[in-house]
Amino acid sequence: MDIISLAGVGIIAAALCVVLRRHSPDAALGVSIACGLIVLAAVVKMLAPSVETLSALANSAGISGDLAAAMLKALAVCYITQLSADACRDAGESAIASKLELAGRAALALITLPVFTALADGVTGLLNT
Repeated sequence: MDIISLAGVGIIAAALCVVLRRHSPDAALGVSIACGLIVLAAVVKMLAPSVETLSALANSAGISGDLAAAMLKALAVCYITQLSADACRDAGESAIASKLELAGRAALALITLPVFTALADGVTGLLNT
């Protein structure tokens, strides 16, 4: 699905949510979440070739597969956190959205820890030579 199709899906879903919100807020929330999942699935499909290219570049540069995987996981955490926090805000639950964003930041810290460890090891190795 290209970006024009995704924009069309988003605009139609937004208009539908505006109409539904007056009569059935639960249905509007369902449409919003469904649209978010459709867009997320399309983005994952669009990014698949980029992920393969980044993995190949990391391998050719001699970067550990674990480090490249950590960076890709961090990117996925960012997308999922944003989508879920926005869905909570759409439902009027900004406090839950804030907690999800905090959880996303904590997950990023854990996922990227090996990257920072490798960076520190590399810098230490350069300083010792």
